[in-house]
Amino acid sequence: MNYVRWYDKDPDLSHLMKFLESLNEDIREEIAQDLIQIILGEIKTNQDGEISILADSKITEYKRWYDKNISLHSAIEIIKNLDTEKRKEIISLLMESIVQILTSYNYDTENE
Repeated sequence: MNYVRWYDKDPDLSHLMKFLESLNEDIREEIAQDLIQIILGEIKTNQDGEISILADSKITEYKRWYDKNISLHSAIEIIKNLDTEKRKEIISLLMESIVQILTSYNYDTENE
């Protein structure tokens, strides 16, 4: 029996997760912070419910690559609990954010 991770069921989300995993930790942290801002600021969600979910999803073991970064873990847990429509909206907004973050990071790196 093949194990399918929850995010591999959505091709866009699966690609996003693979991409995030390939980034360095500093960029992942910035993206994670931005993702949390997008979720709590742009999307109409039950913020108290989202915070409650985070409190219930404490990391007890660091099995997954994203568990090592608390911000990224929190963002992924929120995405995991969104419905399909909100998840697609988040991915779209996050892709815009990632382009801006990477552009800024590359510009800063080239000008150092």
